[in-house]
Amino acid sequence: MKKRIRDGSLYYRQKDILRPIGAVLLPVGLLALWLGFGWISYIFATIAIPAGLLLFILGGLRLISDGDLQEQLDRAMRDYDKEITDMAGYDRIVLKQPAPVEISAFSFGEEARYFKKGKHGTPVSDIYVRSHFFFTKDHLILVSRRASVTELNETMEAGVSDTTLRIPFCEIQNASIDPSEASVTLTNTGKVLRVRRNELVLEVGEESIRIPVQNDMDSTNLVEAIARRIAS
Repeated sequence: MKKRIRDGSLYYRQKDILRPIGAVLLPVGLLALWLGFGWISYIFATIAIPAGLLLFILGGLRLISDGDLQEQLDRAMRDYDKEITDMAGYDRIVLKQPAPVEISAFSFGEEARYFKKGKHGTPVSDIYVRSHFFFTKDHLILVSRRASVTELNETMEAGVSDTTLRIPFCEIQNASIDPSEASVTLTNTGKVLRVRRNELVLEVGEESIRIPVQNDMDSTNLVEAIARRIAS
């Protein structure tokens, strides 16, 4: 069953203490019961086993896992690009080559306030951005949704903002990936961590449009595809 997250900040603040304690008490109680060192062992076991089981269950119920967070974000991002994918004449207007590119990334910019080490130790923030890039003959269409994890609610009516841009290729001077580093303080431990930020930068006239991206082949291929359209 999907967990409905009512307070997204808990994911960043939580410390998984109850489950480890329960995981220790449960086998220790079973061991005491099995060894059977008199009535003291049985009393200890009758206390430790249910207490350990209870702590382990309660810890799991209140814990927001990485999977819970991703499910919440996926719900928040549902149909964010529908304006383009469902538009009349999509197959005629949007090019098949270069193919549309979709990129998701956490932002470590100034707007981010909460930080944590997520799955496999990967740093995450409370600002999540998913962007879909479409190529037409003359334009780059960018559809992006920004979600603030700490503001999301069950109806997804808060913490979400959308951006749709149709940028003529003739107005784009340059496209590049801007890598940088920043220091963030992990919310649940207070430790300072160095993180890498990667942003797609589109220079359009006197404006620079910045979109958080991953440092991967999708981002690299996207920049190359935009550069080819600019040059053509």
